[in-house]
Amino acid sequence: MRRRLAAMILTLAFAVSATACGDSSSTNGTTVSSAAVQETAGEADKDAEAATAEDAQEADAEGSQEKEVSADRPDTVVVRIRKDTGDLNPHTMNSQMFAQYWVYESLVSLEDGVIVPKLAESWDISDDGLTYTFHLREGVTFSDGSAFNAEIAKKNIEAVRNHADGYSFLQSLDAIDSIETPDELTLILNLNTPCNSLLNDFTYSRPLVMLGEAGFPEEGDPYDQGILKPIGTGKWVVAEYVPDQYTLFERNENYWGEKPAFQYLKAVVITDVNTAAAALEAGEIDVMMDSSQITADMFTRLQGEGYTTAVASTNSVVNLNLNTAGAVTGDRNVRLALEYATDNTVIAEGVFGGLQEPATAYFTTDTAYTDTGIEAYPYDPEMANQILEEAGWIYEDGAKVRSKDGQPLEISVIYDASVSTHQDIALILQSQYADIGMKLAIEPQDSQVFRQNWTAGEFDALIYSSWGGSYEPYATLAAMASEGDKFSVVQKGMSNKAELDEIMTDCLSQSDTEILQQNFEIIMQSFHDEAVYVPLTVTSKLGICRSDLTGLTATGNQDSIDIDSLKWAE
Repeated sequence: MRRRLAAMILTLAFAVSATACGDSSSTNGTTVSSAAVQETAGEADKDAEAATAEDAQEADAEGSQEKEVSADRPDTVVVRIRKDTGDLNPHTMNSQMFAQYWVYESLVSLEDGVIVPKLAESWDISDDGLTYTFHLREGVTFSDGSAFNAEIAKKNIEAVRNHADGYSFLQSLDAIDSIETPDELTLILNLNTPCNSLLNDFTYSRPLVMLGEAGFPEEGDPYDQGILKPIGTGKWVVAEYVPDQYTLFERNENYWGEKPAFQYLKAVVITDVNTAAAALEAGEIDVMMDSSQITADMFTRLQGEGYTTAVASTNSVVNLNLNTAGAVTGDRNVRLALEYATDNTVIAEGVFGGLQEPATAYFTTDTAYTDTGIEAYPYDPEMANQILEEAGWIYEDGAKVRSKDGQPLEISVIYDASVSTHQDIALILQSQYADIGMKLAIEPQDSQVFRQNWTAGEFDALIYSSWGGSYEPYATLAAMASEGDKFSVVQKGMSNKAELDEIMTDCLSQSDTEILQQNFEIIMQSFHDEAVYVPLTVTSKLGICRSDLTGLTATGNQDSIDIDSLKWAE
């Protein structure tokens, strides 16, 4: 009964999620297609007497279920999660993205950097880029048995469009002018301007995913009023939720694609990664995956103990962002010296044990249009020292730190203290920069304070992993071109910032691919010449599981924790 009351308060219910398979690509004027691929909180206003009887029945069922569901059962897989899954409202940003990925699906998906079919089997894009026609998958139902069709897809998209201000990273919301549903399986989006990010926008695990009709509030929409039930179309149904402890998912037997091998997925909250590793070794959990907390030492140790491991590169890059308007870093010569003074191979090996590769630019080479052939700055401390000397940053009276006109060559680096590896990176940079006569102060900060200082421009340098995933490159460019946005603040002192903002904005709607490529060449050359970002490493998703589990795969999609292929060894 306690669980039922908690569920009523949090408006949780059954939901599902899945990952589609298949190949596809899209270009203007081309049909994109692929072969077919692979909850129960009552409403709060129910009659009290009926609810009491229902609670009694549920209590009996709950007692039985708790006896059946455990980490020792062969039909249950237990995965560690760092934070509570949240209320699973697909139209807000308050739940964990991987949990929304398990629970909800969208029209398309991103796999290995390629957009592939999901709830839409195929799509057409008009030659002028103003009309997207999606052909929806036939026979798909939500977890409550209701049909997925063009009308409910339209309702979800319009609900998100009504709150476009809350989703500044989704350029498509302003571009969509009208939506048509000529039949149950055809959805047409008419745009007022071409939008290069549109398909990317629909690959996120939120908010352009599909909530069933029964999940919508009677009045208003999920963004304002919350959801009644998290009704989805995929592989998992929420069976039980204990805030800040765990969420139990049950396999959706009516899922339209290939079903998971397990009947239950239990996501257990363990905040500390060392505690999680101990739980894995004690047999209390089966799987842990991470892109920021699992250390190289932990990964190697557990691998040596016989645990199954997996690694997948993402398209997120750890960069040292330099404040181009800073008191010291506003000097381009200082920034240029930092490029030459940074040996990111030491960081890749020393901090990440070779599990992350050295990066060459702000974006990874497989990010659309961004690999323009520009070579990264080599590690050359002699060149760094020469640049500083010629720029007037000299050693005075035997000092170990350079200065210029009475200004010491001293800067600080800030980072989010919750990312433990960033401290290790900062210590390496501190040592390397001392070799060129620079003093680097290290300042870990609370997550909120870190972002506040970043947005206010109160930093010299900061360590941050780029968004990666579906955000690249368009959502990032939109943020960089938005005055006042923290991404734009980094670039504030660039000599061509005004021109660059216009070019980045043009990339969002430019339909001529030749002009688009030229735009990106200017952008990437500007980042390089102005020495705005010092690329460090390409992040990796790491996975560790029990040795008697097979099929472990780490996914480069940072939105997800991929457990779809896991099964017990024969």
